[in-house]
Amino acid sequence: MLFAMVAGFGFAYALHPPKKVFFGIIIVAGFGYFIRSILLQSPIFSLAGATFCAAVCMGFVVVLLAKYTKVPVEVIVFPALLPMFPGSYGYRSILSLLTFTQHADKPEQLTYLLAFFNNITTMLSVSLSLVAGVLVIFIIFHEQNFTMTRGTKKTPIYQVLRELRKTRKQKP
Repeated sequence: MLFAMVAGFGFAYALHPPKKVFFGIIIVAGFGYFIRSILLQSPIFSLAGATFCAAVCMGFVVVLLAKYTKVPVEVIVFPALLPMFPGSYGYRSILSLLTFTQHADKPEQLTYLLAFFNNITTMLSVSLSLVAGVLVIFIIFHEQNFTMTRGTKKTPIYQVLRELRKTRKQKP
C-alpha cells in the first residue's frame, strides 16, 4: 500500500494537479490498492474483479473529494488509478513473446506462447476493469461532474422541468 501511495504521488507530481489535491491523490491511490488487496484474499474475486470493485470504490471517494476541493474528478482519479495498471504483466508478455521468437524447439515455443497469451489477457482484463470501474462512477455522477467546479447551488430536476415547461408555454 505504501508503494502505491508513493507511485500515486509520482504520477500526480508528473501530471501537475492543483496542490490542494496532492494528499487526496496519495490517499486514494493507497485506498484503492488496499481494497484490491483485501478483495484478492477472498476466493470470490479474481484480479480483474477485485480491480473493478477497487476502481468503483476509488471513484466514489474521488467524487466526494472533488466536490470538497472544487476540482474536476478526472484530475484526481487518473493519477490515483495509474499505480494499479498491471505493467508487470505487460512486461512479462513482451518477454515471453521475444523468447518465443528466439527458440527453435516447438515444445518450448508453445510454453512461451501460452505465457504470452496468459499475461496479455490478464493485463488487458485488469486495464479494462479499471476503466470500466471509473466509467461507472462517471455515468452515475454525470450531472455532478459539470457543476463540481462551479460552486453553484444545485436545483432538483423537477424544478428544472417546471421552468422548462413555463418557458415553452410563453414562447407562442
